[in-house]
Amino acid sequence: TAGLGRMFNCGGAGPLGPWSSACSYGAGMDTVKVDLRSPGREQKDKDQRAHGGDQDKESEEEEKVRRQVEQELEEEVRRREEEVDRAAREKEQARRREEQARRERQAAEAEVMRRKAEEDAENEADRLAWEEEQEWLRKISRPPPWHRRVLRALLVNEPEAETPPRRFLFACELGDPISCVQLGPGGACMAGSVQGRIWLLTGRGGGAVGSVVTAAAVGDGKPKALPPPRPDLLAGFSEEGARCLHIDEDSAYATFGETCRGWRRARPHAQTGNTCFRSLDRKNTQSVKHVLQRGPWICVLFPTTTTVVNVTRREQHHHRAFKLFDYGSSADIVPCDFDGENLLLIDRTGLSGCPRFHHVHLESTEQKELEDLPDAAWISILKLWGTDCVVCVVGSTMHVYDYQRRQLQHSLRGHAAEIIAVDARDPETIAALSADGVVKLWNGNTGACTRAVRVPGANYFLSYPYCLCMQDQRILISSDEGVYLIELEPISDVV
Repeated sequence: TAGLGRMFNCGGAGPLGPWSSACSYGAGMDTVKVDLRSPGREQKDKDQRAHGGDQDKESEEEEKVRRQVEQELEEEVRRREEEVDRAAREKEQARRREEQARRERQAAEAEVMRRKAEEDAENEADRLAWEEEQEWLRKISRPPPWHRRVLRALLVNEPEAETPPRRFLFACELGDPISCVQLGPGGACMAGSVQGRIWLLTGRGGGAVGSVVTAAAVGDGKPKALPPPRPDLLAGFSEEGARCLHIDEDSAYATFGETCRGWRRARPHAQTGNTCFRSLDRKNTQSVKHVLQRGPWICVLFPTTTTVVNVTRREQHHHRAFKLFDYGSSADIVPCDFDGENLLLIDRTGLSGCPRFHHVHLESTEQKELEDLPDAAWISILKLWGTDCVVCVVGSTMHVYDYQRRQLQHSLRGHAAEIIAVDARDPETIAALSADGVVKLWNGNTGACTRAVRVPGANYFLSYPYCLCMQDQRILISSDEGVYLIELEPISDVV
């Protein structure tokens, strides 16, 4: 057996041994393998392999399904976590929005309370100023004695001047008189002083100004009496005095020596800009000699150039052909009025001592000498009026002279004192202020006096260059004490 085992190389599992199922017979170099297993076992092995492959496929499919289920579970968990996070974020955002809304409500309430406090403080200040103003007017409103009124009515042969409602707006200090006044739309009033102070009076929120107490609704719905607003100081003392003023719907403008400054009409009167006249022309190195204004247009006179500037549109300026140097030195040639296109000049270069007066068109430089003016040597005020006339003041008489026809139109007499201020900007009415505090309105076409207004308490002892401005039914005048605003009643209501 051992020999056969070595011959056939049989293991112990085969049919000839317990460990081998096949035998190999080795003869020399050749090997013969004999499969001693039965055909049924071979089929069984194939079936087992096929069944094992099916099991592997089933395992793979089960693994794939398991992984897919795990992925779906993971996605579901992730989706739920995202929903939870999104809900938390939305809740946090809603909380923040509520917190922001609460803060905004608190800020709005605080702002309302602050504005209410400011409004109450302004109303209280307005009330105190109004009471002080009324007390001042009561002290100075002393009518002249009855015998003086009767004597005046007999001698002058005219009715006593009316005393309409008035306000004392701006108080000037000694040594700092009023240099210019201006009325604007909506009842706005403005004044400037020799030392550069600027006052502005507008309604609440920049609206209209009333000379009587206005009414406004309070929280309980009942009307509450409010005094008129007090004036505001826009600019303090400066080296340059105020020369011209202008007011439009939104802003107020003041012209100084070489600059023009603007402010908003509504409180707190924010400054809108500053225009330097010398910077309008980069080649200009000269200093400004004279500044005149009519409405929004300012005539800036340099020694050898002239520029007309619109203060409301600073970029709109025009260079004119007129040269002040062609007429003489700036000490002898002085402008006295400007209407937007034409200029009036006073010429003191004559050897006779009597001044000469020139009417000059700025663009064409066409000039006319105003000859045969009545009492030319004693003229104190000269203004342009209309298209062909000038108004000249000699003492208490005002003459209307047509320089185109070279003839005198009217001599307006009736003032009991010297005329110290004239406003001739209206095409029909000429307003004149005399040193006795009486303002008279004259019809320039007919020469008739239409109104006579007395301003009690207005004094004119310091011989300042006083100012007068008329617009519609309002008159603004300067005096030694300050500025008065007069509210005229319609002529039909005047008895």
